[in-house]
Amino acid sequence: SKALQLCPLLPPGSVRVLVCGGDGTVGWVLDAIDEMKLKGQDPFIPRVTVLPLGTGNDLSNTLGWGAGYAGEIPVEQVLRNILDAEVVKMDRWKVQVASKGSYFRKPKVLSMNNYFSVGPDALMALNFHAHREKTPSFFSSRIINKVVYFLYGTKDCLVQECKDLDKRIELELDGERVALPSLEGIIVCNIGYWGGGCRLWDGMGDEPCPPTRLDDGLLEVMGVFGSFHCAQIQVKLANPVRLGQAHTVRLVLKSSKMPMQVDGEPWAQGPCTITITHKTQVLMLYHSAEQTDDDEDESSASETESPTHDDSPRPLGSMSARA
Repeated sequence: SKALQLCPLLPPGSVRVLVCGGDGTVGWVLDAIDEMKLKGQDPFIPRVTVLPLGTGNDLSNTLGWGAGYAGEIPVEQVLRNILDAEVVKMDRWKVQVASKGSYFRKPKVLSMNNYFSVGPDALMALNFHAHREKTPSFFSSRIINKVVYFLYGTKDCLVQECKDLDKRIELELDGERVALPSLEGIIVCNIGYWGGGCRLWDGMGDEPCPPTRLDDGLLEVMGVFGSFHCAQIQVKLANPVRLGQAHTVRLVLKSSKMPMQVDGEPWAQGPCTITITHKTQVLMLYHSAEQTDDDEDESSASETESPTHDDSPRPLGSMSARA
């Protein structure tokens, strides 16, 4: 965070931060940028991009940087892609968790970039996290991590620990109560990808659905019937239950503990009220996979001839931003 304090001293629009890690690492860097309090001073705000070294890497996938990096692209090419990347705005959200009966205690407040969920995917994340805490050396491979996730998902298909969620939780979108079918999970998404590479809102792509953007101030809210339904969605054999889009999402957990997670950070939560509201926007770097190596070479040459570069943020539509 101390290094980021130098940004206002550098030429406007010149600072680009490459985060090497997973979605959690990106969140930590974006929190540090928020603390700089440069709102309204876009030229001095660092542009952030990701070298995906985590397990899920859904934010990296959404921004066009891929689902994982294993050294297949030379570092020089990665840096060239960063210089050529397009600046886009992305919403960030505040997740406020007020436990029932804790009137004199401040609510738990979290920042959200990717998604919030309650139900089977949060349970898998919670079990994985507990296992990793006990034997961290075992979880040094992205493949091993995904296998462990799969095993916990298979177990939940049989046990169904999150069943009857619709009887235990109330959902409001922009102040309007939503009638829930017999669900086991609710997922609130800000980005295009979820669950390690699944385009959840799009589903199988066989049904028309409202468009989405990274900077539209809206969240996509969906339901799932269980772990098996999640697996079907990931291989495009089923659609999620699209509950709606909203600027503000409110969930009331009425009884018993339920697994929850924000951006892959899980916990077990008792009765509470969860409110998700817009926090701010950040400047990210989007890499278009359609650009060829020849195009990149030409772009690099043109930049050498002319040092001026349009670094102003541009809006991205649902197809380009989340392809």
